Amino acid sequence: MTLDDDDKLISFYNQELIALSGEVALPQPIEKPDLSAKAVSPICGSEIEVQLKVSGDTITAFGFEVEACALTKSVVAVMKRAIIGKTRADVARAGAELEAMLDGKPTVPSGDWAKLIILAPVKDYKARHNSILLPFEAVEKAFKIRA
Repeated sequence: MTLDDDDKLISFYNQELIALSGEVALPQPIEKPDLSAKAVSPICGSEIEVQLKVSGDTITAFGFEVEACALTKSVVAVMKRAIIGKTRADVARAGAELEAMLDGKPTVPSGDWAKLIILAPVKDYKARHNSILLPFEAVEKAFKIRA
């Protein structure tokens, strides 16, 4: 990585991203979740535990505990705002849109997830993709544990 690459990576951590990540600095658990799961990034060690209350396949409450970088935390902040009332399929679709965007495809997160566009500049830093997708991995894992 050149100095220019370092400067580009640092530039991703702008005020908007830092503000988003600050919204989830403290754990926000829910009592008696129906589903929960933890996901850990093998690359950077970021960790997230999600807790969900569900009615059928629809998410009615969302809790979390996250020990991760600002990139992961910014995704959790968007998720916190967007996930209530969504189904497992809705969340999976948003995660797939985010992953496609990071892979350089002409897809961007839509609807309540549109704020994730803030992460588009990270597409060239594949080592960061895992930590960005970690919250979606945790939600999917929680649903799989129930199955």
